[in-house]
Amino acid sequence: MGKLLIAIVVFLTQKVRTLLVITFVLLLGSWLQHEWQALEKAQNDVQRQQQVKNLLQARHEDLIKAQQKTEQASTKLLTQFETVKSRVVNTQNQLQQLRETRQAIWDENWLARKNPASAISQQLREYDIKIAALSSQLRISQQTLALWQNNILQAPEIAQNKQLQKQIIESKQVLLQLNQSIEQSTIFVKTSLVNRLHQAVMQVLPTALILLLSIIFIPILLKLFQYFIVAPLVSRLPPIRVFAQTQTPPPAITVSSNSQQIGHVSSHSLTLKLSSQQELLLHPDYLQSFSKHAQKTTQWFLNARIPFSSWAAGLVTLVRLHSDQDETVQLAAMHNALEELVIINLPAGATLVCKPRCLAGVIKQREQAVKITRHWRLFNLHSWLTLQLRYLVFHGECQLIIKGHHGVILEHAGAARLIQQNATLGFSTDVAYSNYRCETFISYYLDKDSLFNDQFNGESGIYFYEQAPHDSRKAALVGKAVGGVWDAVLKVFGI
Repeated sequence: MGKLLIAIVVFLTQKVRTLLVITFVLLLGSWLQHEWQALEKAQNDVQRQQQVKNLLQARHEDLIKAQQKTEQASTKLLTQFETVKSRVVNTQNQLQQLRETRQAIWDENWLARKNPASAISQQLREYDIKIAALSSQLRISQQTLALWQNNILQAPEIAQNKQLQKQIIESKQVLLQLNQSIEQSTIFVKTSLVNRLHQAVMQVLPTALILLLSIIFIPILLKLFQYFIVAPLVSRLPPIRVFAQTQTPPPAITVSSNSQQIGHVSSHSLTLKLSSQQELLLHPDYLQSFSKHAQKTTQWFLNARIPFSSWAAGLVTLVRLHSDQDETVQLAAMHNALEELVIINLPAGATLVCKPRCLAGVIKQREQAVKITRHWRLFNLHSWLTLQLRYLVFHGECQLIIKGHHGVILEHAGAARLIQQNATLGFSTDVAYSNYRCETFISYYLDKDSLFNDQFNGESGIYFYEQAPHDSRKAALVGKAVGGVWDAVLKVFGI
């Protein structure tokens, strides 16, 4: 009953979590839709208001031009009116001056003015004539001024000019309000999260497209260049020989765990006969059984002179097994049912290039270290293209316990033969080793095959390889990338 309740609670919790996720997604989508609609409306408002502004601006400019024309006509009329008005004022001033002068003469000559024949009387009569003439002229000028004033008040240019000035003021107010509205809409558009995100995306989109095209086409061009230009040149280079050829052939390297000396020479389990003069250095994962009388200790490194290579190949904390009597040891891959084992015998004087990663253990004479020498090939193009710059050579007398995924295939050197590069485990030093371009470009482009296959040929010697190399391409992306870098480092050092 308790398990049922727990299962129900877990089921309901999962469904509630799913409901919350769906609700959050819907809310986010609704918010984004609302923001996008508001942004589109604001953008449309800005465009519409800008169009209206353009029309109003054009109308405002037309009003200014029309007002300038009417202003010129109005100014001309007003100038003429002011001229007439100034004439009237001048006439009034002259008349006033004459009257004041006559009055002064009249007041000063009270006796002479009574004599009609006197000069004063004659002068007064002249002033009277001038005053009468100016008065008549003033009346005419005032009448003309009144007519001009009526004309000014009734002139269409003046009325039109006032109307245009009023319309210009109203147009300015409308433009001011419209500019404020456009500014508010523009601020909303600029501060909108969706718009800022859109602008940010549009800014980086060209660069992203260029990078995408580079990611797509640069590997293709690089692989075309490597396959059709570099690889044919490399295939014609002379092969690598770790040791120079000698007239005396080296001792033959044989398989001691199987009567078959060529082809599939490995098996899932091995029965090892260990003499009292020998000791076994073995990875703990491959020790299946041994007798109680055997002495078992720990060997920290396969070879103390190459601790990094021993650690990188997993040949650390090895089991050192020996006995004072003949010992029978059963070997098998305890954690990988697909691995098979084979024992390759290296007699005294024999040398073998072997990648430590394929070693499960070594059988050697007691109190003698496993002799391993390092040989660099830094000035060989084969080494740089395959990234194997160092070769580790095992020297006899010893026996190497080789492991291989789905088995180990051993072949004797002869005519040139090609092997997948990731399958090669080792070869004797009297074999010529080189690289040869893989057969089809499609398989290389799709990463189904390496650019180069290993090529072995020679009059003597052996080479051996895994029957089915382990495929790690299904690993996660990060793990694959890190694993690829680590594999490249191991390859450089011949591990």
